[in-house]
Amino acid sequence: MKGKRRWTVVALVIAAAGVAASGVVASQFSPYDDSDRLATAVSEAPLVRVADIAGVNGAPAHGVFVQKTATGHVCLWDAPSAESRQRQGGCNRADDPLGSRALSVSFAYDGGPAVSDVKDARLIGLVADRVAQVQVAMSDGSRRTMRLHETRIDDVDYRAFGHRFSPGELRRGAEPTAVVALAADGQEIDRQETGFVK
Repeated sequence: MKGKRRWTVVALVIAAAGVAASGVVASQFSPYDDSDRLATAVSEAPLVRVADIAGVNGAPAHGVFVQKTATGHVCLWDAPSAESRQRQGGCNRADDPLGSRALSVSFAYDGGPAVSDVKDARLIGLVADRVAQVQVAMSDGSRRTMRLHETRIDDVDYRAFGHRFSPGELRRGAEPTAVVALAADGQEIDRQETGFVK
C-alpha cells in the first residue's frame, strides 16, 4: 500500500506539471497532502540543470534538473529544458531529498506495453555523496554504469545522473531491472527495482 500511495502522489505532481507520458515507473518520492499547493510551487520555482541526457535516433536531448520549491521540497525532473512544463520525476522533502535512501530514481518510457514497442526509455537519479558508483542491472545479467555529476543542495553534496536507453538495447531483450548504488569498495548500498514492462 505504501508503494501505491507514493506512485499516486508522483502521478499528481507530474500531471500538475503538464506531462503526458506513456509510463513512469520506479519513482522513489514521498507523499504530500496538499498536491495543489505543491503543483503551484513546482510551476513557479526555477530549475537547475545537473546532468544531461543525450539525444539519439531522433529523440531530443533532455536535461536532469533539480528544483527547490516554496513548499520545502526538492524535486528531480527529466525535461527537455528548464522552461519546459513537460517534466517527469517527483519531489521529496528538502530535509530528506533522497527519501531516507542512498538513491532516488525515476524511470520513464514512451510506448509499450511490449518492450519491443518502447520508443524512448530514460532514467534519472540523485544519490548520496557516499555512493561511488551507480549501475543499472539488466535482465541479461549485464550492467550499465551511470556517469555521475557532482551537485550541491543546501550545502550537502550529492551526485546526479541521467541516461537514455537506445532502442537497440531494448530490442535485444536486455531490459533494465534495477538501479544499484555501490560504495567505493564495491559493496551494494542500496537498490531500486525499475518495474519496467516485460
